[in-house]
Amino acid sequence: MNPKKDYCYAVEAALNELGGKWKPLILYVLIDGKMRFSEIDKLLPSITQRMLTKQLRELEKDNLIHRKVYAEVPPKVEYCLTEKGHSVIPVLEAICEWGEKYCL
Repeated sequence: MNPKKDYCYAVEAALNELGGKWKPLILYVLIDGKMRFSEIDKLLPSITQRMLTKQLRELEKDNLIHRKVYAEVPPKVEYCLTEKGHSVIPVLEAICEWGEKYCL
């Protein structure tokens, strides 16, 4: 088997949806349940609000998170994992364990 010939398109596709610095972290903080934008922002202090908004939109577009808008004043918006997002939890937990073992 030639590794270059048997390129894994599934890995590329997964990394396209989950890749980057922030997407895995956003998904990880949503493991415990729904959160508002400000709650996610507080848990990820290094991310700018602009970048957080961009990443949330991409995760929503890829059906990894759901955005629920409540008809209230002031507006209330919550984010939670979709079924597809929940399917990523074992991967994120494995990455966390690997990071604890080899990176800390």
